[in-house]
This record gives sequence, structure tokens and C-alpha cells, in this order.
Amino acid sequence: MRRSTAALFVIATVIVVVALLLRSGDSDTITAATTTTSTPLTTTTSVASITTTTSLPDGVEVCNLYASVTDMGQIESPELVEASGLAASRTTPGILWSHNDSRGTATLYAFTGDGKDLGSYGVPGAFALDWEDMSAGPGPQGEGDFLYVGDIGDNFDIRGGLVTVYRVLDVDPSDLEGSFPESLALTYRYPGEGHNAEALFIDPTEPALYLITKDKNEALVFKAPIDRSDEPAELELVSSLSLDAEVTAADMSSDGSTLVVRGYQTVWMWHRESGVSITAMLREDPCLAPSPEEHQGEAITFDAASSYWTVSEGLNSPIQEVTRQP
Repeated sequence: MRRSTAALFVIATVIVVVALLLRSGDSDTITAATTTTSTPLTTTTSVASITTTTSLPDGVEVCNLYASVTDMGQIESPELVEASGLAASRTTPGILWSHNDSRGTATLYAFTGDGKDLGSYGVPGAFALDWEDMSAGPGPQGEGDFLYVGDIGDNFDIRGGLVTVYRVLDVDPSDLEGSFPESLALTYRYPGEGHNAEALFIDPTEPALYLITKDKNEALVFKAPIDRSDEPAELELVSSLSLDAEVTAADMSSDGSTLVVRGYQTVWMWHRESGVSITAMLREDPCLAPSPEEHQGEAITFDAASSYWTVSEGLNSPIQEVTRQP
């Protein structure tokens, strides 16, 4: 998220006021502000344990499988003006989900790959302080299909190390009536000081949640469980990345074999062999994949075919696809 000085001052004032209100009560008040419905999400879908794909051919990097960037259309929704996160539906092919940045409400926007507006849907019980990224993935036991939305931005260091990720069912938007039926708030606490993060992804093979901070010199990678908990779970520092650029988004392919991380001008990729952990994978150097030219690119997602899609902040933002070759 980038802002002019005047805009930053106004946003900072509003956020500080909100933060003071959130902190004015005791811990029970804070929990109430970040907890959604008491009923955990349920689904009848069940999947087998997921494993990563086989090794790449000798001499082939995963980035070699991506070549051209295609402009697919532009976002038609007049309300989605700061698309800061993006997720391709795993249940409804051709559907993309996004959300606004810090000035947005607790709302997800659905649209097709060419930008056709499919409506906006509230996340019940959620609070949007600074939503920065989202991802599709399974539940804690590898079951079902969900959307995870990260209220993880902290430009002004006001969170006290606490962040929240909201989970809703990944459903066809035509089956919704104005909002999702329920949501679950997963709260986390950084060890030590807090951090500003704009990227998250779900590893479907564990399954687990990962956050990547926006620090240019050294982006920190934290891991967390996605089980429901009455108390904030502590984030575990598992890796650091020296990319010489700010990380603005991330996603993992549905088979768990490929991680994509983006900055404003760069897209990095890692390939993971079967049985390799995220931590071990990140010890390897990434390759560079095609980076769409965008005004302020802060969103990226894999679809079911492991092609990746990007959008930028701004009204009627272009939608771009980078197709994975067989």
C-alpha cells in the first residue's frame, strides 16, 4: 500500500482512533472485536491427503513454464477500487475474489476472469482494519474449500502484534444473498514486536498459514496453524527472504508444488519437491517469472491449472493472466 503524505496522515488519524477504541477495553473487548460467529464453519466436502507433484524435468526451472502475460479485461465493479488481495475460487472455475485495502469494509467482491461484476458479499462479524491479502485453501485437516482473508497490515505499528485472518466457505457467489452465511476469525500474535505484512498463503499439504512481512531488506516468513482457537496462536518465524524489494502478495498452487511471491515490479517463484517443507524450499534461490506491468500491483493468485492472475489497485484495474505451459 502506497499513499501520499496527506492521505497517509488522514488514514493514520482514522486508524489510530479505531485502534484506541479497540484497545480502550479489556482483553474480552478486544476478542469481541475480532471474533465472528461462534459456530465453526462446516462443509460436506472431504478430500484425501494432498501431495505435491513430481519433479520438474532436468534443466527446467518452474519459471520456464511461464512466458506471456495476457490482458484479460478489467474489473467492472465500481466499489472495488483498491484490490489488495486476490483468490481464484477452487469450487467455481472462472471466478475470482478480491477485497479493498485499508479504506474498505468487511466485503469480498466476485468477478469473472474478464472482469464481469458478480456482486459484493459481506463477511459477517468481521472488521476490516487493514485487509492486505487473501488465499484459497482447505481446512485444518485438509478438508473442504475456504477463502482466507488477512487483516494483517500494520503501517503505523498500532496492532500490538495481533493480526486476524477471516475464513469463509469458498462457494459460488450465485448461491449467496448479500453476505456469506458465517465466518471464523483466526487470531495470531507475533513473537516479540509486531510487523507489517501484505502477503499470505495457505500450504495445502500441511495444511498451514504463512505470512510474509513487507520489509525490503529482509522479509520475514511466519507460519501458523489454521485450527480454531479461543486464544491467539503464536506465529512461528521459519524463514527470511532477501529480495531487495517489498513483498505485496503471495499464493501457493492447489497441489502445493509451487509458491509465487510478488512485489510491485517482480514475481518470484519456488518449486517444491514432494515431501519438502516450506522452510527447506525457501532456502533455495527463487527464479524470476513474468511480471505484469501494473500501476500498483498488490495481488496475485494461482487458478486450478496453476496459471497465475494479477490485478492492481485502482478503479477498473486490468486483469492479467500468465498461463502455465504443459
